[in-house]
Amino acid sequence: MKFKINREQFLKGLNVASKPTTTKSPIPVLGNILMSLDEQGLHLLGSNGELAMKTLIPMRVNDLEVIRVYAEGECLVSSKIIVEMIRKLEGNEIDFELFDGSIAKIEDGRTKYNLNSVRPEEYPEIDLEKNGVNFEVDSRKFVKMVDQTSFAASTKEQRPILTAIHLEANEGELTAIATDSARLAKKTIEIKDNVVFNANVPARVLQEIAKTIESTPGVSVVEISVSDKKILFEFDGTVVSSRLIAGDYPNTKNIIPKSYNSFLEVNANELLKAMERVALLAANERENIVKLSLSEGAVVISSRSPLSGSATETISTCKYSGEALDISFNYLFVAAAVKACQSEDVHVGFLGEMKPFSVKVNDDPTHVQIVTPVRTY
Repeated sequence: MKFKINREQFLKGLNVASKPTTTKSPIPVLGNILMSLDEQGLHLLGSNGELAMKTLIPMRVNDLEVIRVYAEGECLVSSKIIVEMIRKLEGNEIDFELFDGSIAKIEDGRTKYNLNSVRPEEYPEIDLEKNGVNFEVDSRKFVKMVDQTSFAASTKEQRPILTAIHLEANEGELTAIATDSARLAKKTIEIKDNVVFNANVPARVLQEIAKTIESTPGVSVVEISVSDKKILFEFDGTVVSSRLIAGDYPNTKNIIPKSYNSFLEVNANELLKAMERVALLAANERENIVKLSLSEGAVVISSRSPLSGSATETISTCKYSGEALDISFNYLFVAAAVKACQSEDVHVGFLGEMKPFSVKVNDDPTHVQIVTPVRTY
């Protein structure tokens, strides 16, 4: 196996394939990237047993000859080391040649590395076959859906099901729901295919895919395949396979109120800045609590710490209608919800001081955030 390859394209492919790999895997061979060269180009595969990412570096990209003077073959090399090698080399083209199936010579004309290689037969079989339900989704809508929901998933492993984003499709719509039991985010987008399925996808997987799509110019469509145990994403020569999280996702249908008693329309940036300023005195507290005091005469946000003191700020760019309310909450949750709305103004609906409240944009019924208040004494 040997080839000459454009360094920038090589590094771009390695960065994708190396994302799932880890040196702490109980299966040591999964700390490597499987490199396979054929007439299509250089295939790079990385996996941690739960998530796999495979990408193709083609022979040509438009007018650029990416790979030349090549001999087909495959090898396994350390993911961490080869990524750092190619990142640090300064030549525009990399020479790669495998000797005796065990030593990979890598050089750029100035620097030369001899990197130990593992026999590719030791790499486990990775299932990248499409099966189950198949459909396509607009890449921009998909990325926005992930951005507007994934932050609400739990990062704690005590309840694995809450670390997932629940995807469900029906009647030409794809809905994503995430909750950590204290907050909930929901977003619905249209899809062309009338497919039906439910799947619990690790939130960190969808976040990684969204980042990869955003960093890959020209991706317009993502092909998705969902079966009982895995989900597959394909775009621009990259395939991502992830195991699904087993179990029944919590029933969230009754969490989102159908109507509200009181409403706050507020400039998103002013609300965020006010919470940041007032929360300075709550930042060292366990739950980052601030209080919103609402009346038709004034909207005031405040915090109090037994150790640090207190702070208050009146919000001017807003309109409130409804009964007077004092409601306390984790300001980090509300800040994340406001940012996810991606709007200049947000609309907050209240049912009562200890009832979950919503954060959304008036003209976007496909997206809603729910935050649970905190009881204070």
